[in-house]
Amino acid sequence: MNLPGNSDIENFYALFPEPALAKDLITILEDYRINSRLKAEYPVLGVQISEMNVHMNSKRPSLDELANDKQRAVELIAQRLIAGTTKEKVPEKILHTLEQALSISRTLASPHADVHETARVAAELYFLVDETFQGLYQPMEPFSAPLDQSQVNQNIGNFGRTARKISEKLKSDKSPQDAEATEFGVPSEDAVRERLRALYKEKSIKPKAVESRIDALEANKVQDYLIDLETLITDESGLRSERGTYLYPEWGSDIKDYRLNWSRIREQMIEGGTVEFYLDTIQKYAGQIKIIRREFQMLRPEGLVKLRGQFDGDDIDLDATVQYLIDKRLRLSPSERNYIRTENRTRDIAVAFLVDMSGSTAGATILCEKEALVLMSEALKELGDAFAIYGFSGQGRENVMFYIIKDFEDAYDPIVQSKISVMTNKQSTRIAPAIRHTTTKLRRREEKTKLLILLSDGKPLDQDYYGSYAIEDTRMALKEAQRYGVKSFCITVDREAAEYLPRMYADSRWVVIDDVLKLPDKITRIYKRFTT
Repeated sequence: MNLPGNSDIENFYALFPEPALAKDLITILEDYRINSRLKAEYPVLGVQISEMNVHMNSKRPSLDELANDKQRAVELIAQRLIAGTTKEKVPEKILHTLEQALSISRTLASPHADVHETARVAAELYFLVDETFQGLYQPMEPFSAPLDQSQVNQNIGNFGRTARKISEKLKSDKSPQDAEATEFGVPSEDAVRERLRALYKEKSIKPKAVESRIDALEANKVQDYLIDLETLITDESGLRSERGTYLYPEWGSDIKDYRLNWSRIREQMIEGGTVEFYLDTIQKYAGQIKIIRREFQMLRPEGLVKLRGQFDGDDIDLDATVQYLIDKRLRLSPSERNYIRTENRTRDIAVAFLVDMSGSTAGATILCEKEALVLMSEALKELGDAFAIYGFSGQGRENVMFYIIKDFEDAYDPIVQSKISVMTNKQSTRIAPAIRHTTTKLRRREEKTKLLILLSDGKPLDQDYYGSYAIEDTRMALKEAQRYGVKSFCITVDREAAEYLPRMYADSRWVVIDDVLKLPDKITRIYKRFTT
């Protein structure tokens, strides 16, 4: 029933037993929907939005400060949707509900989602949270006010509207008899919109400015104006897509922005050969492998674990139930934690090893990298963690080679062992595109913990790609990985790395190994410490 004097949204909140919970969910989901739209529409602004939200997330209250699990669940949903991460580790009893809520909410990232879809999703999340957790809900502290689409349109413009105006003006310049002949010469509205995006991204020219210029032009001058804009974009052009390759941006410290489609990853499967190197390594490190296997066996999860004193579960906790009855007889407030829940405790980790195969690794470095991979693979086979092994090298931004030695789906078998055996040094070191491509692969994994372990012999170096520029691009690639929930650990064997590593690996854990011969022994200990 609508209440007189109330807005539609207030009447919507009033439909629920706890209007405050409904209101907070609507606010969180609408922030998420608007931010998703802005990030898709304005890439430059999207990076700034993400950085701002991560910063605001660090200011959120501690979970211990909240009254009950219902509030904690809503707070964690807000943190994951708005900042992409959580300030603290998610309690086990809330994790499943959080993952359900995120899955339900993803529909709001669609460009077609509107406020009605927000209301539908909010209602679904309301019942999910209310049925799972007990206690009265208290309103949460708001995140920063979401950016208003109308304000963005006022200051920057709207790509879709400007593209539509251009297309209409282009078509108005064609007489009916010329329409069929010129149909393929007029760019589509979608193509014009993408050009406008590139123009804003590369040259900071707003669609609002383009629209003003278009309004002032005669229809027969619009095509020439578009050609001029295209020239502006291609003066510093990104790469064209090729079948079977992957394009990634590059952070330009000189322009303080990303260069779109600036590097091309070419995946290549390494062909296996002899397993002689693998067998020699197994023999060389036989005693160490035996110790590592025993240590990693101890890391294996316990399997089924019974958790007592739970709000819900698959069995009655008799001790807790007896205490419940005693408290009730004494007219004390009894605890509702009277159940036992059985959980399957398993390691939930996916790790990708990214190996520098550049020319500078020739000699002892590449050999020790390969030995380290053999030792780690033997250990992880024992432990059961999902893992992949990739290598990278290449020549120039158009040809960053990404070698697949073992993908996540591949078994660790003689074929993979032979691929590790034949790994060899190649060409240059353009680290950032390889990090971005590995991050993309890890993001597709369902495991809760995702790790990227980089093995490199030093700083990035490629054609027109060196010094602080290359270091900043690598730093940004690792920062992006962190934003996507991928933890990274960087291991380098460059003895002179102290001058640049703190900056390059600022958003990652890292270690310098002063003697490359120590790498095989160190890497297993690092992994064990990093994942327990």
